[in-house]
Amino acid sequence: YIIASPHDFIRMSIGDVARCIGSSEPTVSRFARHCGYTDFKELKNAVLAHIAEDNPPAGKLSSTLGSESSATPEGFLRRQQYCIEKTLEFLDTDQLSHAGDMILSADTVWIYSKGASVSMAELLRFRLNRFGKRVMPLPPGSSELFEHMNFFTEKDLVILFGFQKTPKEAGVILDHQKTIGYPCIFFTSRLYRSPDQKNVLSLFVFRGEPSEYHSMAAPAALL
Repeated sequence: YIIASPHDFIRMSIGDVARCIGSSEPTVSRFARHCGYTDFKELKNAVLAHIAEDNPPAGKLSSTLGSESSATPEGFLRRQQYCIEKTLEFLDTDQLSHAGDMILSADTVWIYSKGASVSMAELLRFRLNRFGKRVMPLPPGSSELFEHMNFFTEKDLVILFGFQKTPKEAGVILDHQKTIGYPCIFFTSRLYRSPDQKNVLSLFVFRGEPSEYHSMAAPAALL
């Protein structure tokens, strides 16, 4: 959370941070000590000193956001601009190029999505069909999903959308990947990736804080 939202973090109390990430104040305090700092305040000062050395576009935009209400159309659109800028901060162009190569070389592209991210899956399917790729959307759950998984091969590619939380079904697909060996592209709002997820390329998308309303502007821009 700190890496993804340093400018928000330095303005927050320890209680604010705990509520935002769904944790507790003692846990956040222990985290600061485990990182080598005396307390939470020293951790905040270290983050402040770090971001003072650099002021990326998203940092410049954050001051504008402070005076805008996200309840207004202009405020909402500026918030989406901020999310896209934050996504850009963490964009690895080599990874993006590799993702393109993975799509081009795949026999079949399977797409897993759930909830609001179904709109992103449909957008991706529409775009890839224009390039003549064989694209197969996966059902969000139930036994029907497992029936499709029986047809996955190591020459296929599975693209998943998880964002803040990894759906249980997506976790099953990732576990199955360890057996079959098909590569995966994972659109996620979490910077941390499990080290046992080999052959899984993660593309980070910032959609806002965990507790706020999330739109699909940044994921659509990355797609």
